[in-house]
Amino acid sequence: MDFNILNSLNIYIKIIIFSMFPITELRLSIPYFIIAEDINWVTVVSLSILGNILIGLIILYLIGPLMMALSFNKYFKNIINFILNKTRSRSKIINQFKFLGIIMFVGIPLPFTGVWTGALSSYLLSIPRKKSVLGLIIGVLISASIVTLLTMIFEMIPGQITNNI
Repeated sequence: MDFNILNSLNIYIKIIIFSMFPITELRLSIPYFIIAEDINWVTVVSLSILGNILIGLIILYLIGPLMMALSFNKYFKNIINFILNKTRSRSKIINQFKFLGIIMFVGIPLPFTGVWTGALSSYLLSIPRKKSVLGLIIGVLISASIVTLLTMIFEMIPGQITNNI
């Protein structure tokens, strides 16, 4: 058995999983795997986009309805209501601009914005799924572009400093 193939596969799975983490999403996976793990940037960005879109779809189609169902259970009610109220309070831009709001909210790579909150917000605000999916995908592509650009600039800075010394 060729363990190099398994190691390569494992790193690809790690990239996808890192891009699915709440709060950090691809804002962590892209810089970490490009800079710290020295993986080809095209591979990292592609897999990060894939993982981030995948978790957005999972939230939109499964977790949103599941959370709504669990909110009627007395054991989960307080936790679910806290999450739902927090999401509603953060989704003002999405509610105001609907489709463009999803794109802006997901596309701006700041903490507590992104595909997790964008997908759940679009579900809670009853934005049509086709528009939500398209908005999430466009937002993820914008966010990945910004994070990749910043990562590449950051990666070049140390080389520029040492070359000028």
